[in-house]
Amino acid sequence: MKIGIYPAALSIMGGGEKYIGKIAEILSRENEISFIVFSQPDFKELETRLGIDLSRVAVNNIGGPALLLPPSLAAAKKMALFLAKRIFSPTAVNTYRVSKCTRKYDLFMNQEHETFIPSHSTRSFLICEVPPRKQPLLRRIVTGLLFDPKATSYDKIVVNSYFTKKWVEKYYRREAEVLYPPIDTNSFIPSSKQNIILSVGRFCTALHCKKQLEMVKSFRKLCVEHDLKDWAYHLVGGLGSTPRDRDYFVSCQEEVRGLSVYFHANATLEVLKELYGKARIFWHATGLGEDENEHPECMEHFGITTVEAMAAGCVPVVINKGGQPEIVQNRINGFLFDTSGELIDCTIKLIRDEALWKKMSEACIIRSQQFSLINFEKRVEGIFSC
Repeated sequence: MKIGIYPAALSIMGGGEKYIGKIAEILSRENEISFIVFSQPDFKELETRLGIDLSRVAVNNIGGPALLLPPSLAAAKKMALFLAKRIFSPTAVNTYRVSKCTRKYDLFMNQEHETFIPSHSTRSFLICEVPPRKQPLLRRIVTGLLFDPKATSYDKIVVNSYFTKKWVEKYYRREAEVLYPPIDTNSFIPSSKQNIILSVGRFCTALHCKKQLEMVKSFRKLCVEHDLKDWAYHLVGGLGSTPRDRDYFVSCQEEVRGLSVYFHANATLEVLKELYGKARIFWHATGLGEDENEHPECMEHFGITTVEAMAAGCVPVVINKGGQPEIVQNRINGFLFDTSGELIDCTIKLIRDEALWKKMSEACIIRSQQFSLINFEKRVEGIFSC
């Protein structure tokens, strides 16, 4: 079977890219898989950073000059396209390129956030990992005329959590199927634990910021108020080249000068595994200070890194928003917090009570197996099989 996958943002190399990459890896064992892209991706770096195998995945590079529309288009549609280009160019042109390309595949998967791409494949799946947002009226009118904003050309919508499912079904008014992200839990192993708090997430302010600045401030407060001299805080994450992201990264570094805080930008998977193994506590605060009902897209939609940490016996202290409560059972295999003050209080409980930490560490290893790679592979084969 010929399968075309549109992975909208491979260059980010985050959880979403691991999600679609692992789906491609699994299906490529018995199918002909192609990534539909506008520029050549760095497969080697993707494999190294994300721990995926793309050796059987081909590339269909459809980048190039602007798409020329056939002269037979009706005047009204031409005008609508003109408006579309004004509103969200070059998205309109890219949408037509991808849509046209879907005809050659038996199955098409679209991972684009807030997609407008009409599919012409025999079978089509929308992979939705981010809660969609209601668009401005003019944008809705134009996309409704030219594209497929309600995903009516897709047979099924697949989401990464029940949190995402709630918002996708509200937006599209269709049922969505949950496919939890893939976590190779067996590759994250506890080692000789040290007094380390760990956070993992890309350093950026777009879409859903990982709130590293708020967390480093909390660590400073933790150290001052509780006289912690023998604990260190490590932050791992991808860092892009945009000035805004670089400025954010620098602001996080400046906030904790003089403290035992270490930043690992664009670290390899091996470095990450080592830190998971050594760390005792895991922090995650995406969505802190945000209104979940107003901006669900600002939450952590699942939380792959939380599961990875738990698999390595690193006890999570994570925010009680988004997909995190689906992973962490409060006071059983970790803590859920609502405020920065609760983050500090829960962390101190684990630091001061070794027996509690040990009990939770053992429990979170067991819990992590619910999200294992084996379970993911079974679900992928079931959802996407003919």
